[in-house]
Amino acid sequence: GESYRKVRNTMRFLLGNLGDFDGDTEGRLAGLDGASLDAWVLGETAALQDRVRSAFLDYDFRRAHLALFDFCNDTLSAVYCVAVKDRLYCDAPDTDRRRRTQAVLHVIAATLCRLLAPMLPHTADEAWRCLHGGEGCVHMEQHGPLTAVAHDGWGRVMEVRDEVLKALEVAKADGIENSLDAGVVLPDPDGVLAAFESDLADLFEVSRIRIDAGASAIVIEDLRDQPACERSWRRDETVAERANGCMLSDRDWAAVQAAG
Repeated sequence: GESYRKVRNTMRFLLGNLGDFDGDTEGRLAGLDGASLDAWVLGETAALQDRVRSAFLDYDFRRAHLALFDFCNDTLSAVYCVAVKDRLYCDAPDTDRRRRTQAVLHVIAATLCRLLAPMLPHTADEAWRCLHGGEGCVHMEQHGPLTAVAHDGWGRVMEVRDEVLKALEVAKADGIENSLDAGVVLPDPDGVLAAFESDLADLFEVSRIRIDAGASAIVIEDLRDQPACERSWRRDETVAERANGCMLSDRDWAAVQAAG
């Protein structure tokens, strides 16, 4: 049905972005910052594994099915996968940030394969073999513990995300149709959001984030009069004309140079 199609499409996205991964999940995730988006999604993945395994023990396959669908549809497709597309596609291939996110995708994919095996045996095993170079069988695998320590402020961050998305929707009336044409000023009177600043632009799908402890409300900034990167389409403060004649941000210019 439709729910299994969503699960398959999610798995296709995960596997499709692991073609050049070096396989070092443990090394790439060592010392992971709990305020990173990667730590958040690993925490959600661990919670999913607990919920689904509990449902299996209760022979409540509908509960397991719904938990898996909601995770793929809401946690991954609607939030995490959208947020990390930019780094997967536009960061230079071997940057730490991109490799770390690939390690997270690998962990998620392997976990989903194990959890889906009783319900989608052929799909789960095919995905498992794709993930492991054609080797092994998911039905011979055991569930291991998933340890991820996410910052306890993530609940507040996700509340702010909902508020920002509503503000961006209102901004469409002013002509800001593309969220990458916007910057966001965030009030942070209690100092909670500052720890998450590095991932907030990706999470909100905007070009810039500015945290202002003295601000009283979320402000959407119109950046359409400022240059956009011709590679990522972000209106980064570093966008400038480069030696190849393209308007690129510092990040994207470095990636182009790395590619030769």
